[in-house]
Amino acid sequence: MKKTFTYSLDIQNKVFIIVLLVLYALPLFGQKKKFQTDSSTINSTYLSDKDYEQLMNLEDLAFENDQIELLRFITDFHIKKAKEHYDSLDIARGYYYRAVIEDDTIALAYADSIIEATKNSGHHKYPTLGYSLKADIYYNNGDYPKALPEFITAYNLATQKENVEDQITTSMAVAAIRNLNGQPYAAVDIYNRALKTLKDHTEYKYREQDYMHIMYNLSLAHIRLSQLDSARIYYGAGLTKAQNLKDTVETRDFIMLGAELNFLQKKYRSAHDTLIKYIDHYQGNKKAIKLYYLGKIAQVQKDNDLAADYFLQIDSIVSTTNEPFSDIKEVYQQLALYFSENDDQKREISFLEKLIHFDSIMASDQRGISETAVLAFDVPFLKLQKQRAENRLKTKQIWIVFLSILAGCSILIGIFLFIRTRIIKKRINKLLSDRHHEVLNPEVEETDRHLESVPEDIREDTLKKLRAFEQSDRFLDKELTMAQLADEMSKNTKYFSAIINHYKKVNFPSYIKELRIDRAIKELSTDVGMAKYNNQGLAEIFGFKTADSFSKAFREKTGVSPTKLIKELKNRKRHGHL
Repeated sequence: MKKTFTYSLDIQNKVFIIVLLVLYALPLFGQKKKFQTDSSTINSTYLSDKDYEQLMNLEDLAFENDQIELLRFITDFHIKKAKEHYDSLDIARGYYYRAVIEDDTIALAYADSIIEATKNSGHHKYPTLGYSLKADIYYNNGDYPKALPEFITAYNLATQKENVEDQITTSMAVAAIRNLNGQPYAAVDIYNRALKTLKDHTEYKYREQDYMHIMYNLSLAHIRLSQLDSARIYYGAGLTKAQNLKDTVETRDFIMLGAELNFLQKKYRSAHDTLIKYIDHYQGNKKAIKLYYLGKIAQVQKDNDLAADYFLQIDSIVSTTNEPFSDIKEVYQQLALYFSENDDQKREISFLEKLIHFDSIMASDQRGISETAVLAFDVPFLKLQKQRAENRLKTKQIWIVFLSILAGCSILIGIFLFIRTRIIKKRINKLLSDRHHEVLNPEVEETDRHLESVPEDIREDTLKKLRAFEQSDRFLDKELTMAQLADEMSKNTKYFSAIINHYKKVNFPSYIKELRIDRAIKELSTDVGMAKYNNQGLAEIFGFKTADSFSKAFREKTGVSPTKLIKELKNRKRHGHL
């Protein structure tokens, strides 16, 4: 039975475990009276005189006792009654009970039904619940690209409805996904905002658990940034809170996080003793991550056999869960190397195949993120390495050929990257060298030829208003249409379209896109503060609906991705060149 939807998000991240019956359902209904009955007496006649609160009490009891068929029967009655009364909230509540017990495909359908039923609801938790359910299902299936927009939608709804609890929960989910996908700076920013929201909340002193989770995640994010001193500050704050609350589970988790910090600060003996002491309290991938550090410590101590034993235990766990974690590639690389050195090509090939498999999964999850280019090189190379190992198993002589090919590939890749980097560097330097010049909209300059089909007074007035429009921020509205702008300028749509096509030499969508990209070029080249935004944030600022559409338009205009320009801005700022 699927008792709850939860998300671990980053496998190492401690995130809010959403027991939705507590966080969503029960707070909606107020304090309930205890209501118990013999399940064998429950039928349509018995349910007919029950109000919604009593029906939900029965649903809770069936849920808690794993009585799935009984729960389905009660929820069917609940939903039917709510539909007869046109009660959208109770329709959604009935759908909710079904969503938490059904398989993912059916649960997604119920989540969509919750959203549809409550899309116009003024309730502070709807339709946020539907989007959170969908996001959670997608995440648990490892589909981060689908989970992220659902979490963001849920967060925006929670913000609009001033639902602090859901704001914190969903923002933490967004941060964890971004941290998992190579954006720790963005994750830290979100965690800090969640902490501020939590502290500003009137019930802050009663939400110690949320505080501990944020401290844990902030520490992890700073570890990813190699900012170990900051990581230890957040770790210490969280550990102190857990100890003061006498929360043994949280205390243990923070102690294990401290072991990871000790390892990274080369305090290997302390890290080893802590890991050995508590590792049996963990299962699945949480245990695999602890085993990884034990393996690395064994390597530091030159005990490669013990390290391989730890890595083999990790392989056993990950092969069962089929959920890779951030360091799984190194685990399989080390196992392949270990068995290569022990002349066991069969096992070497086996672990190379697993490395390729999980590498492909992780590359797919991180599509659209900066690491994709690197992974695009890694996977083909690993396949080549696997082929060479298979040949070596047959001939025992192929290593000479392998090294020659590897050297050649490395040289070619190095040349390609060198040339590509120089080209991009020149383009970035050109953009930044022009940052003090006012060069607006070169692609939308007017032609000198007049459009005879439009009366002169209309033509001149329209061009005057368009020039004012180009100096405003109006074109940054991503919902702006030609008909809407023509109406605002009190112009006939047909004339308006003809004037833009003739004088600006592009159609309306291209005209607006050029204005937005020119503004983006100017802002990104002059305002270092823009570097704190990711592509989705920049897309929102400059009027694009998606990060992909913004990145594509920016690259077409400049030959450089906004990500690379921002990276160069940060580098120059760090070295005092701005």
